[in-house]
Amino acid sequence: MKLTTKLFNVMGNRRRAKMQSGKGRSHRRGEYVLGKNSPFELTEAFRNLKATLSVSVPKKEEGGVAIMVTSSYPEEGKTTTAVNLSVMFSQSNAKVVLIDADIRKGRVAKYFGNKSAPGLSDYLSGRETLENVTNRAHADAGDFDYIACGTRSPKPYELLESETMKGLIDELRSKYDYVIIDTPPVLMVSDALALAPATDGTVIVCRHMESYVSDIARTLNSLTFVKANVLGVVVNSYNDNVKKGYGYGGYKKYHYYSRYGYKYGYKYEYGSTNPEDTGKEETEEAEEKQETNE
Repeated sequence: MKLTTKLFNVMGNRRRAKMQSGKGRSHRRGEYVLGKNSPFELTEAFRNLKATLSVSVPKKEEGGVAIMVTSSYPEEGKTTTAVNLSVMFSQSNAKVVLIDADIRKGRVAKYFGNKSAPGLSDYLSGRETLENVTNRAHADAGDFDYIACGTRSPKPYELLESETMKGLIDELRSKYDYVIIDTPPVLMVSDALALAPATDGTVIVCRHMESYVSDIARTLNSLTFVKANVLGVVVNSYNDNVKKGYGYGGYKKYHYYSRYGYKYGYKYEYGSTNPEDTGKEETEEAEEKQETNE
């Protein structure tokens, strides 16, 4: 495992400023997508990540490269990393597609102000064609295709480990230079473990001064067990000024994880799978309020 990239805490500072001014609930995920006016150090960090991955998993003569992005727990920045990594690859005139494989709680579509269904789960279930679930993301810094998570399913793991999913990755490899796959957290559910062997490499995202080394080690062990090609770790929200040893954030983090795990295990798996009910479970305002409070 050679890759180690630090993503500087620029977006986090912007988000905290909005919370302190009482506007935290109004922010949208689209603000975290790299653009022409993004801070230099943040853009360079993602450019460095792209360059490192290009060397670690070089493009093949025939077919593209599939890279999985995951984390140990939620809110460590894996989806934002996957989105911005797609932006960076598209800047090099590469054909890129981003797959939201978090069928339980996917958020990729929200970065572009779109709905999550129809998407991946609908295609894997045979309800939609690949053409109908492929969308175009028009980012300020680069355009690429993406597939949203789709309608929530009572059996997300079975869909992701299916031959249909493996066939989809192979088909997208033949059409794109890079296939970026955003997955659920490894230590919450086992969905990512079903996908890892079918990809060319896996990147683990953690958050500076919040993620525990022991959790990253457990994540690495789980991925290694299923023979995943782990490329390395991305340290999100890195801050040189934070004093080492400050650990109060960890307790707060685990309190949030316990509630998030309940949603993953119960609410999503055994709840409604009707696409019309998907938006009723959590409104955009409720999610923003929850993130602000956490």
